[in-house]
Amino acid sequence: MPLDPQPADSLHYDYALVGGGLQNALIALAIRHHQPQASILLVEQQATLGGNHTWCFHFSDVAPAVMAWLRPLVAHQWPGYEVRFADFTRRLPLGYGAMTSAQLAEVVTKTVLCGPGAVLLNTEVSQVAAHQVVLADGRTLHARLVVDARGAQPEAYAGRAGWQKFVGLEVQTVVAHGLVEPILMDAQLPQMDGFRFMYVLPLDAHRLLVEDTRFADGADLDVAALRAEVLAYAQHAGWQVAAVLRQEVGVLPMPWKTSENQSNHGVLVAGMQGGWFHPATGYSLAVAARLAQWLGSVPPDQALGEGLRDLEQSHGRQRHFAHAINWALFHLAAPPQRVGMMARFFRRPEAIIARFFALDLQLLDIARIVLGPPPRGMRWWPRSLALEVTP
Repeated sequence: MPLDPQPADSLHYDYALVGGGLQNALIALAIRHHQPQASILLVEQQATLGGNHTWCFHFSDVAPAVMAWLRPLVAHQWPGYEVRFADFTRRLPLGYGAMTSAQLAEVVTKTVLCGPGAVLLNTEVSQVAAHQVVLADGRTLHARLVVDARGAQPEAYAGRAGWQKFVGLEVQTVVAHGLVEPILMDAQLPQMDGFRFMYVLPLDAHRLLVEDTRFADGADLDVAALRAEVLAYAQHAGWQVAAVLRQEVGVLPMPWKTSENQSNHGVLVAGMQGGWFHPATGYSLAVAARLAQWLGSVPPDQALGEGLRDLEQSHGRQRHFAHAINWALFHLAAPPQRVGMMARFFRRPEAIIARFFALDLQLLDIARIVLGPPPRGMRWWPRSLALEVTP
């Protein structure tokens, strides 16, 4: 059913946002913040906005102007986090936040409907074109700007990407778990299926989100096996699990070639489908928020102009380096040795790590990331040309 303070059969909007994931949620918030009277249509094929996800980000990823409208989405925050590798452990005092699907759905729905707008759930879209969206039921909705952020299909990256895949369990512990800050990476584990680590978020005194994550060559995911690994990790850490409250599953591309098209015949292609994410980490918020902030600050008739091209070029330069990092990760090191590249990176200064996650690197940052002797097990030529890899 339409959630709509306007007549439910309204056909004309300033903005039509197709896809109810993170990207269009951010765009809707930015538009309402900068243009309170703009009419917004948000269309999602599922029964709720946001799916079943937890999105995390560093507070240094976003400018204060973005945080002005982003803040209501933040469900959890911490002053820092820890990384763990075989030969060192490090705490990074970089502010870190998490957003949940449930909070995103509630905040975005209320925000869209507090002005002229509509949220259509359980609604299939059959076609998008400049200034119009055709629904599966035959209705045609018109808009001054159409944004398509329905996500990219895995086949779009065939042969040009590695994969970040994970299974996460939100668990309730019998007694307080005692973890105060997140563990961004615990790589003190047997390395399998590429670079492997556990990711842990303390949500409250008795709740944790624990994810087994792999940076792997293939997109296949054995959910049952990774679920068992998560529970075994929790047991080994001394966290007695009373209940599994929720499960998250994801397979994200880590591309080393560009295949995205940001604008297509008058439609703005956004989100992962448009390449507005961090290719080397899977973090989406920093880049998606930059696009949202810019779109919200200009009238819809000006959105596909020179300002967007400048933003695309700036993002493209950063993305090229991230693609190069991915190529090196998946071509220059055997899967069990990729952990060495990650350990080497997390020895870098805090400021470089922060700018890397924000995808806002300077030339000197890039030099300090790549220069120096290669990590153990890495060669300066592709694995396909190497006879063996250093053990």
